[in-house]
Formats: sequence, C-alpha cells, structure tokens
Amino acid sequence: MNTINGTLTYIYLFLLIGLVGFATLTHAEKPPENILKNGDFDLNLEGWHHWTHADAAALFQPEGKKAEPVVGKKVAYIKISKAGNAVWHVQFYQQPFTLEKGTTYTYNLWAKSEKPRTVIIRILHQGDPWNEYARQTINLSETWKEFFITFKMTADDVNTRAGIIMGGQKVDVWLDHIRLYEGEFISDIEGAEPQPVEPTDKLTTTWAALKAL
Repeated sequence: MNTINGTLTYIYLFLLIGLVGFATLTHAEKPPENILKNGDFDLNLEGWHHWTHADAAALFQPEGKKAEPVVGKKVAYIKISKAGNAVWHVQFYQQPFTLEKGTTYTYNLWAKSEKPRTVIIRILHQGDPWNEYARQTINLSETWKEFFITFKMTADDVNTRAGIIMGGQKVDVWLDHIRLYEGEFISDIEGAEPQPVEPTDKLTTTWAALKAL
C-alpha cells in the first residue's frame, strides 16, 4: 500500500511540475514585434514626426518622471498653445513602413490629457489619395488609459503611416508605449484594462473625407 501511495505521489508531483512549467512558458511568451520604432520614447522623439497647420501651434517634446511614464522613463508630450480649426491641424506620427493586404494588425497605445478631450488614432497611406485603413476617435482623461484598434489591411502598402491627430482643442496630450503589430490585441502590461475601439468604416476613406471633419 505504501508503494502505491508513493507512486501516486510521484505521479502527482510530476504532473504538477509539468503544469507549472507550461504556465510559466505561456506567461513568458514574448510580445509580438513592434513595427514602430522607439514606441516607449527611450530615445526621446527619435523616429517620430510632427506637423501643425498654419492656424495651429504646438510643442512636441519628451517628458520624464513628471508625466509618470507607463513604460520606461519618458513619454511624448504635446503642449498645444493654439488648437487650429480642425482635428488634423495638429499631428504626431511615424512613417514609412510596410503593411500587407489581408493581414490583421493591432494599433495600440497609452494616452492621457490635461483635461477630458478627444483625439483620433489612425493608420493611413502617406501620400495622395491619403487612404485610411483604420481610424477611430478615443476619449482621453487625466488618467493613463490603454487603447487599441484591430483591423485587416485592404491593400499592400509600402508607405504607411501610424498617427494621432489632436487639433481643434487646446488641451495638452501625453502618449506612451505605442505599438503596431501583427495579429489581435495582446496585453503586455499586467493589470491593464485596455479600451478596445472599432474602425468607423471597414473600407478605406480619403483625405477629402478627413478634411470634412
């Protein structure tokens, strides 16, 4: 009887170790590769671009501990002193990179603002006719929140842009941990409660449609 109990104990321990090992491997799985460079702003704003319309004015700069970064030691801080007359009058973006037709991607970022406001996140072709592959308005507040948008590419594009547009409201914005990767959303920060958003239109839209806003 003791031999049987001892054997069962060893079998139980073996199975338990195997399950723990499997769970550890699953948890330790690496997050998907980020297509964007310097998404955590460790290199300040290297790799990122910005643009403001003649009717707007904004200062784009890295900010450190004061901003309470989500990841690393720095964030992107956009101090808007003149909002302009449209949301596209203040832009922060990265380009170019290649996305493939039929492939599913997720665009994922953390953001907060001086006081509640909206901004638009989007993936688009850099250049005429400025086709948009994903676009959504997100609601920011004084607290860091994670947002993501998952979409399927409708065309091969070797000159794609990922951006945030934030004109029209004179309210400062902070951005951190910006990612673009293949597949569905994958959380890589423990305890995060992401805010999923859906593309407003499954089809591409054009610059003319954007200007109408």
